[in-house]
Amino acid sequence: MKKKTIAAVLAAALTFHGLGITTDGLAAGYNKVSDGIYQMLDGTAITGILARGIDISHWQGSVDWGQVAADDISFAMLGTRYKGEIDPYFREFAAGAQAHGIKIGAYIYSYATDVAGAEAEADFILDLIKDYPISYPVAYDLEDNSQAGLSSQELAAMVNAFCARIEAAGYYPMLYANDYWLANRIDMSQIKYDVWVARYEVKHAYSNPAMWQATSSGIVNGVTGGVDIDFQYKDFSGKIAPNLWRTIGDKTYYYQNYTMQKNAWIHDGSGWFYMNSGGQPSTGWLTQNGTDYYLTEATGRMADGWLQMADGWHYFNGSGAMQTGWVSDGAAWYYLSNGGVMQTGWLPDGQNRYYLRDSGAMAIGWRQLDGIWYYFNGSGAMQTGWVGDDRAWYYLDPATGAMFANTEITVDHVLYQVDANGVCHAVVPAEPETGEATAEPGANSDASSNTNETAAADSQPLENHGIVAIVPPID
Repeated sequence: MKKKTIAAVLAAALTFHGLGITTDGLAAGYNKVSDGIYQMLDGTAITGILARGIDISHWQGSVDWGQVAADDISFAMLGTRYKGEIDPYFREFAAGAQAHGIKIGAYIYSYATDVAGAEAEADFILDLIKDYPISYPVAYDLEDNSQAGLSSQELAAMVNAFCARIEAAGYYPMLYANDYWLANRIDMSQIKYDVWVARYEVKHAYSNPAMWQATSSGIVNGVTGGVDIDFQYKDFSGKIAPNLWRTIGDKTYYYQNYTMQKNAWIHDGSGWFYMNSGGQPSTGWLTQNGTDYYLTEATGRMADGWLQMADGWHYFNGSGAMQTGWVSDGAAWYYLSNGGVMQTGWLPDGQNRYYLRDSGAMAIGWRQLDGIWYYFNGSGAMQTGWVGDDRAWYYLDPATGAMFANTEITVDHVLYQVDANGVCHAVVPAEPETGEATAEPGANSDASSNTNETAAADSQPLENHGIVAIVPPID
């Protein structure tokens, strides 16, 4: 893929003229004969071909990519550097090829003379191509005269250093070299990577290359003058993942369908992430459309379920939205403040009072708090007044909900003896007046204690089984 000068192009044109080959003749060469079969300039069949492509750089100038795509070009290998800077046509070529469905690979012409230089060239090309949908290999072009004095082992070490860097970033590396360099200049016994071989107008000698650059003077509609035509032997579809994480330099990006994701939610199979405008995963709090999300500091993964933070526990639903108010998780209910923090202890909510345990779970049934028993119904609301069933009745302070125990109380003018477990027993007068009935515990009643309350009994009140009504029947 040597730099093409005007002199070189004119020399090629004169050569073809001397052979009696016209530009039309060039167009006829390297074209498709049938599926998988193309022909060389002399009509020799080229078999086993998966696709035809071109490699191109600033030397060709502007390109009509619509015409290129229509002329049986499936992929384009784009040059990335010119005089130490980004090839001035790279971005234009990448955008044009992508817009017309042509798959993109890239190459860099190497001037390196040691491993450090090869790694620096890998970093250069990675920093450029990361913003483009590269779905074909990234090739290292070794052929410069400055490398002529290097040993075959030194050249192989450079190839391996470059390719390892490219591979670590999630791209598919490949060596570009001509037949002579492959046979005589590079120690290929040290190379494990695929080869893109260059041999013009004659079938290559190198065996089993992944691609072949067959001519530097091909004619393709939409490209002015001659252009390199390449034939693909190897299927890259299973080699280059369309969806993956890439770390380039000190930054991590996510690619979907070969394209870096920006300002978008992505799911990598393990969870959700939000990629910011620079293509990196956001971390910390993120608010979108009035909904708060939390992206973990370590990886940027969206939190779901319970997460302990500096201000307490937060709960995020399956969509990652931070929850507030009442939340059901499994068999328990929890209450989260307006800031999303899980609450504990007593909670007034509307006309009711609730108690949230140290775990945050809403209390149900009997609960002893600071030595006092309380009863919370199936909805968690603290109860007052009479609570019981046909086995035992308890009376809970109408103001505080505290269960009376080990005392006497009067409710609706009826005296009750309350034992240490809180069970209420009506006190029957020794000689009741004629017609006076002995009352059972009643509903909506006020009580007064005949003695000061004592500490709660050692044993729990009647277990919460069989309680079918809060208000008992009155005889």
